[in-house]
Amino acid sequence: MLFKDIIGNNAVKKQLTEAVKNNRISHAQLFSGKSGSAKLALALAYSQYLNCENKTENDSCGSCSSCLKFSNLSHPDLHLIFPVLKVNGVKTPTSDIFVNQWRELILSNQYISINDWIDSFGTENKTGQQGSIYIDEAASIQRKLSLKNYEAEYRVVLIWMPERMNLTVANKLLKLLEEPPKGTVFILVSEDANNLLPTIISRLQTLKIPDFNPEDIVHYFGGITLEKAKHLKNITDADLGKMIKIQQDSEGILDFFEEFSAWMRLAYKMDIGGISKWVDKISTTGRKHQKLFLSYAIKMMRECLILNFANSSLLKTNEKEHAFIGKFSPFIHEENSVKIVEELEKSIKSINRNANAKILFFELSLKMVKFLKVKRKFALK
Repeated sequence: MLFKDIIGNNAVKKQLTEAVKNNRISHAQLFSGKSGSAKLALALAYSQYLNCENKTENDSCGSCSSCLKFSNLSHPDLHLIFPVLKVNGVKTPTSDIFVNQWRELILSNQYISINDWIDSFGTENKTGQQGSIYIDEAASIQRKLSLKNYEAEYRVVLIWMPERMNLTVANKLLKLLEEPPKGTVFILVSEDANNLLPTIISRLQTLKIPDFNPEDIVHYFGGITLEKAKHLKNITDADLGKMIKIQQDSEGILDFFEEFSAWMRLAYKMDIGGISKWVDKISTTGRKHQKLFLSYAIKMMRECLILNFANSSLLKTNEKEHAFIGKFSPFIHEENSVKIVEELEKSIKSINRNANAKILFFELSLKMVKFLKVKRKFALK
C-alpha cells in the first residue's frame, strides 16, 4: 500500500514519514479511527514505508522486493492478527488459519468493517459469532517473536480490531508491549480504543485518524458531484467502506429519507396496518439495504438530538431532512433516545446474524411506537 493511494490524511502521512526519516519510530502505536476511515490503509502503507529499500521523501518506492511483498500482504515479517471465529470444528482458532481469507478481503477493500469480515464466513458462521482474538493468539505471537526477523529491518505485528481481544490475551500482549524484541513494531488498528485496557493504551503512541471529507470522497470516486459526496458521507457516517459498496452495487446514492419519514409517521400514528405493509416492503430488500437504512435511522436520531441540545448549524442534513427534523425532533429526547439507538444498533447486529427481516422490522416498529409515546420529564426552555 502506498501513501499516495490513500485519499486525504495528508497531515497524518507527513507525521508518519517524518518519524521514519528522523528515526523516531515508536515500537508500539495505535491507529484509532471510525469504521471506514483510513486507519488500516495508513497502517499498511506505514508498514511498507518502514521497510522500503528505496524510500522517497514522502512514500515507498513500490517496486523493491520488500514493497512487492508488503503490497500483497505476504511479507514474512508482517504478522497479521485479527478477530476470528470458531467454525468448521476449529476449537483453538488463530489468525494464521484464516489469513488467506482475510488477506483476500483486505486487498479488495482496505476500508472494510468488522461486520464485512464476519459476513465473509457466510453459512459457516451458523451461531452468529461476532469474532474474537482468543488466548491461542497470544501464544502464536510469542512464538513468532522468539525468532529473529526473516529479512526486514522492522518486523511488524499488525493487530486489527484489538478491542476484540479477551482479557487474558490483552494481559499477555501488555508484557510484549513493555519489552518488544529488537526491530519489532506493534501497530494496533482500532475503531473503539475505549475498550482497550488503560494499561495497554498508556504504552501506545496514539494517532487519531480523521474522517474523510466530501472533497476526499469526490477525489476517490471521480466524476461525482460535491453534493452527492456530501450525501454519501451523511448516510454512511463517513464510512468509505460503505460508500464503496453502494457504488459497486450501482445503487447510486440511496435516498432513505422517504422510507424513514414514512416509517416514523406510521409509528407515531400507531398505524399497524400501514406498518405491516411497510415491513413487507423493506423485508424484500437485501440485507445490505436494510443495514444501511438502519444506519441512516441512527444518523437521523442523532441529528434530532443535535437540534434539541446544540446549534442547528451543526446539523448534517439536506433541505428535506432539515424540515422534517424540525417537526420530529421534539419526540426524540433524553428519555427515549438511548433506547432507540440501542434497538437500531441491535437490529443491525441481528441482520448480520441472518435474522428474519419481517419479524425483526415488525418488532422494531412496535418498539418505535412505544418509544415515540414516551414523554420527556422536562421541556426545553
